[in-house]
Amino acid sequence: MKRIEILETNLEFVKELSERNTTDMIVIHHTGCNDIDASAEQIHQWHLSAPNYWAGIGYHFVIRKDGTVERGRPEWAIGSHAYGENSHTIGIHLSGDFMQASPTDIQIENCAMLIANLCEDYDIPTDRNHIVGHGELMETSCPGTNLQALLDDGTITGKANWYRYGPPEQEQAAKETAWHEDLKKIQQELSGEERIWNFLKGKGLNDFATAGIMGNLYAESGLSSINLENYYESSLGMTDEEYTAAVDNGSYDNFIHDSAGYGLAQWTYWSRKQGLLELAKSKSVSIGNIDMQLEYLWSEMQSYHGMMVKLKDATSVEDATSVFMLEFERPADQSGEAQQGRVNFSQSFYGRYAGRAVRYKEKEETEMRYNKISEMPEWAKPTIEKMIGLGIIGGGGVKDENGDPADLDLSHDMIRVFVSNDRAGLYS
Repeated sequence: MKRIEILETNLEFVKELSERNTTDMIVIHHTGCNDIDASAEQIHQWHLSAPNYWAGIGYHFVIRKDGTVERGRPEWAIGSHAYGENSHTIGIHLSGDFMQASPTDIQIENCAMLIANLCEDYDIPTDRNHIVGHGELMETSCPGTNLQALLDDGTITGKANWYRYGPPEQEQAAKETAWHEDLKKIQQELSGEERIWNFLKGKGLNDFATAGIMGNLYAESGLSSINLENYYESSLGMTDEEYTAAVDNGSYDNFIHDSAGYGLAQWTYWSRKQGLLELAKSKSVSIGNIDMQLEYLWSEMQSYHGMMVKLKDATSVEDATSVFMLEFERPADQSGEAQQGRVNFSQSFYGRYAGRAVRYKEKEETEMRYNKISEMPEWAKPTIEKMIGLGIIGGGGVKDENGDPADLDLSHDMIRVFVSNDRAGLYS
C-alpha cells in the first residue's frame, strides 16, 4: 500500500500530552469561518491562545489545499478535536471553510490515502461507522456541508478502500488472504482444548453444553485428535503418531475396517471412520487434523435432533454431560460411576473457560466475542450498560461473579454499531 508523505512540523507543546490506548475511529474536520489555507503552525498558535489555552494543536494531521499533509499533535497522543471522543480517535483537519467552498481534489485524494494508512496501522475498518465527520459526534457544523457530503456519498471511504486494498477484485482477494493468515495465526496460538471450546461456542452452544461435550471427549481421547485406542497401539505395533502418518501416506490401508477407536470421539464403526477419512481427503488434510474432526463431529451431531435440543437448552453441566454420553457416545460402561467421572471432567472445563470471550468462531470470519461488561473496551462500556438498563440486551439473565450480566455474546462490530447508534441518540 502506498504511504502518504507527512511533513514533520516539530511543534512544541506547553503541557504534557497523554498517550491514547485505543484507536478505533477517525474524525474529519475543517477550518470554518474563513476559507483560508491554514497551516498546522497557525492552528497550533490558535489552540495555544485564548479562549482555548490548550497544550497546542488539537488535530493529529492538517491537510493543506495543495494536498500537503502536515503533522499536528503526535499520532500517539490523545487529541483535542472532538469533545468526549478524544481518547479513542484520530483527528484529521482539512484546511478551508467547506460550508461555502469545496475541498480541492488533491486534499480529498491525500485525505483518503492518509485514512487508508491509519486504518491499516490501527486495524480499523474503512467504513462510515469508523470514518466520521465532527458533526456526527456532537452539535457542530464541522466539517462543513460540502466535505460532509463527500463522506456521506462514499467518495472518501471509497477512495480510502481503493488505496488500502486496490480495485474491488484485489480488495476481496486481500481480505481473503488476510482472513486466512489471521485464522492460521489464531489456530497456532490456541491449545487443542481452547480450539474445541471456541468451536463449540461458535456454533451457538452455551457454556454448560460446551463443557459437557468436552468432558465426554476428554474421557474418550484426552482431547487428542491423533489418539489411537490403547489396545490397538499394542496389537498394531504403532504409536498415535505412527498410525496417523501411515493412514495419511497410504501405507496403512485398513483404517476403515480395523475397528480401532481413533481421534477426538474415538470413531470406531466402519461407516463413521469412512466418512471421517473421506472428509480428510476432500480437504487435503491429515486424518488427525483437529479442525476437520470438529467439523465432522458437528455434522454427525446434527442427526441427533433430540440430543441437540437438550444440549441447546442445557441448564447444568451434569445434564449436558449425561445427554451427550448416553445419546451420542454410548460407551460400554454407562454406570453412575462412569457418568460422574465424565461430569468431573466437564466441570473442570467449565471452571476454566465459562464466561470467557470467544476468540475463534467456525464461521466465515474470525472475531472476538465479549460476554461480560468487564471485557468490553472502555469506550463501549457506558453504551452497553445503558442498553442493559433499558432492557435491550441482558445476557439471558445470566450473571457473573460480580452480579453483572454475563453471556452477552457481542462481537466487536456489534458493539461499534451500538455505540454509533447511542451517539446518534437512539437509546436516549
